[in-house]
Amino acid sequence: MERENVGYVLDGATPLQFSFKVEKGLSIPLHEYVVVEIDEGKKVLAEVVNVGSKNPLASERPAGETFVTDVYGYEVATVEVLGYMDEMEKLSKPKIAPKPNTVVYKASDEELQKFYSHSEEKIPLFIGNLLHRPNVKVPIFLQDLSFHLGVFAQTRGGKSYLAGVLIEEILTKTYFPVIVIDVHGDYVMMDRFAETNQKHNDFHVTIYYPPGTPKVLGVTAEVKDLKISLNQVENEAFMDMLGRIGELQEAALREILEELKESGKPFGFADLIEKVKEKIENKEVDAENKKRFSSLYARMKEAEKDVKLPAEGLNLQELLQPKTLSIICLRGLRSKVQDAYTAVIVDLIFNNHVRYFGKDLLKAPPTFLFIEEAHRVASKESSRYAVKALSTAIREGAKFGLYLCLISQRPRSISPEIMANIGNYAVLRITNNQDQSIIESASESFSHRLIEDLPALNQGEAVLVGPYVPIPAIVKTQKRRTVHFGATPNLLEIQKRIVNELEKRRKEKW
Repeated sequence: MERENVGYVLDGATPLQFSFKVEKGLSIPLHEYVVVEIDEGKKVLAEVVNVGSKNPLASERPAGETFVTDVYGYEVATVEVLGYMDEMEKLSKPKIAPKPNTVVYKASDEELQKFYSHSEEKIPLFIGNLLHRPNVKVPIFLQDLSFHLGVFAQTRGGKSYLAGVLIEEILTKTYFPVIVIDVHGDYVMMDRFAETNQKHNDFHVTIYYPPGTPKVLGVTAEVKDLKISLNQVENEAFMDMLGRIGELQEAALREILEELKESGKPFGFADLIEKVKEKIENKEVDAENKKRFSSLYARMKEAEKDVKLPAEGLNLQELLQPKTLSIICLRGLRSKVQDAYTAVIVDLIFNNHVRYFGKDLLKAPPTFLFIEEAHRVASKESSRYAVKALSTAIREGAKFGLYLCLISQRPRSISPEIMANIGNYAVLRITNNQDQSIIESASESFSHRLIEDLPALNQGEAVLVGPYVPIPAIVKTQKRRTVHFGATPNLLEIQKRIVNELEKRRKEKW
């Protein structure tokens, strides 16, 4: 195979970085890959991290003025060494630098694919191709999602789209269940092919709505009520759902909740309201406490519009069936209620896996839990219960087969303790300096150079870093196979439809 010579190593090379003079007439883009030989034929792979131009004879002159020394100009590319494949087919860092004037070659697709090879034992999945190299697939290893995953990008950066590709890969290539906490309804159309809009049989999709919440129009997947009983909800989570109440009211409410739990009978929110009403009507209760219970009753009746906790509880095993995508759609609920539901789901799944994982794999199979708007549940400003539930799950969950993917446009708001337990990253375009700093400080693998690349990424381009990739890579997210419902509305297309509808009505009128 003939190799393309792209330049020659310049003086000042080190084992981990060097610059080379680019061959005349060639242009090398950022993030291109090159190969240089060292130490008797070892092929070292390097990534272009900076490009510039030099002209030793150039001087300041008016713009547009021709200058004969332009012919002496040349391009210089700086590269970061990724390593070479050793005798054990493992990536190793070189200990010596390439010599000046050593030929630099453009890495072929075949050479790159060897560096991005995959082990079937780790269950390779594919969510994109190497940037500038559409023929080079970058594997991510499902086995190493035990280190959890953070998908971060600014708004409209492609977070949900990338997460959807990963969900498709898990469900089509394994029998493991996937659960998504979906606060916007981005995933509710995943039972249909993107190209044909026809339903598929690759995996089963069920959408769970809390009772009384608005349904997304046009959904063709199976729909069920998210029946979480009050008995399944920790007192702290329920207080979050209610919102702010007084300390004495909270103490009285906790006492009633304990009475209901001790009865051993199923109970829901309606039963709790009825109990409070009984306290108000009880002649033995003094006037001051009646006033307190009356205020509590009014608050609970108001919360009842959003909080529907029936006596019948959730059968968690429904969410843990093989090749099943369970979408917990919380669209339309108040933020506090969404956050409380999220924390309750995390807690229920974690406790289930602690009880059954390793003993009954059908009751507690390896489970992948995707959480949208994770910064709301995992922030320092979130409720103590929500942060505690998520912190426990991300710290201990992998031991029991629970793997989390946190999706957020504000990683700076996520609790440092939670960020510290994220080992894998898929980061799309981020321009906020605070977000960049948080990611860099939380990840040992995320170099400052990669951080500097984030603002320049285009939509759908992502930096993959962590144990789940062979080496860090910038990829172009592959096309979704299923419908992505979170796309930005096409205003021109909507306007055409409105005009057509108005014209249709005008004709019908006449």
